[in-house]
Formats: sequence, C-alpha cells, structure tokens
Amino acid sequence: MKRAKLLVLAAVLVALGPLAAHADRGALTLGIGPALTWWPSHAPPVGSGPGVSGTAFGGIGGLRYALSNNVELSATGFYEAPASYTFPGVSLTSGGTPLNGTLEATISRWGVLAGARYVTGLVWRLHVGAEVGWSHQSATKLDLLNVSNPGNPQSYGLGIPNTNENAFVLAPLLGVEWLLADHWTVALVPRVEIALGSVTQVALVVPLTVGYSFYLR
Repeated sequence: MKRAKLLVLAAVLVALGPLAAHADRGALTLGIGPALTWWPSHAPPVGSGPGVSGTAFGGIGGLRYALSNNVELSATGFYEAPASYTFPGVSLTSGGTPLNGTLEATISRWGVLAGARYVTGLVWRLHVGAEVGWSHQSATKLDLLNVSNPGNPQSYGLGIPNTNENAFVLAPLLGVEWLLADHWTVALVPRVEIALGSVTQVALVVPLTVGYSFYLR
C-alpha cells in the first residue's frame, strides 16, 4: 500500500513538473499575437478640436525573461494598422485665414516598450506590471471639409501635409496567462497606454498572444 501511494505521488509530481517549470527563474518567453486598440478620445493630428473615440487593429510581440519565479523583465513592440478617423469641429489656420470643419485622416502607430511585471500562478498566471517606451504616430490623407451644408460637404482643398509625432509612453498592465501545454501559453494582458506628446492621449490595448518558453538555466 505504501509503495502504491509513493507511485501515485511520483506520477502527480511528474504531471505537475512542466507546470511548475514554466514559472521558474531563467525562462525566456517569446509571445506574439493580434491586438485591438480603443481610443476613448483621439485628438486630431492637426488643428484643434474635440477628440473622437475609435478603434484600430494591429499586432504585438515581445520577449519576457524571468529573473525569479515571480519577477519578469519584458521588451515589447507593437504596430497599429492604418485606420480612418473623422474629427468634427476642427479649427485650423491656412494662409492667415481661420477655417472650421470636419477633418478626415488615416492614422497608424508603432512603438517599443520595456518594463517589468509580477507573475504568480502555475496553470493560470496573474500578470501585474508596467512598461515605458516610445511610440511614433503617422497621419496621412488629411483633408478638412467644409460642412456648412451638411448634405454636401466640400473639401477646402488645403493640401494638408502628412504629420508624424513621437511620444513617451507609460503602459500599466493587468491580465492572465494560461499554460496551454508544456512550453506553450495563451495570454490576455490588457494595458492602458498613456502617450505623452504634444497632446496627452490614452488608449486601451487588448492583445491576445501565444507564447513559447525556452528554459535557459
């Protein structure tokens, strides 16, 4: 009977071995996947006016290295595909003449971040942390429309040049990771990205990533 119990205990430990190993110090995890970004108030890239809400799709990828069973360092890159936005109530000046109307623009963004997170759990793992870094936003196809006749808006024909803006980014994050199989994980770790550029903007980024872990120790 005692021998049988020992065999059962050994079998359980073998079965749990891969789960425990995932949280071990020295794990290097590569993760990649799609991401949805929601802007509750996206400011116009030129002129002044109220921000508009909108969404953008893109991708996110990165590396995490476990300094200990619970502390990981991370490096992340992200990309938001071009998305069309319409900004009503925009004011700008052209040739000394103030103009008002609706601005149309196609906006994309990419950037790199680095940070740290606290991780706890085996099969289901909680992630809490933050990253800081840099983002680059590009706005193209800019056009200000005269909407004094709402049924027939007309372009002012200003030929507004493309814009590019860099910003410092702070991104606190909180989410969960599921150990799908030995070495393989699926993670949903939303982050709030606070971009500090000419205008402070806040975005909610929801990435769904698949990760593979290498054990370096």
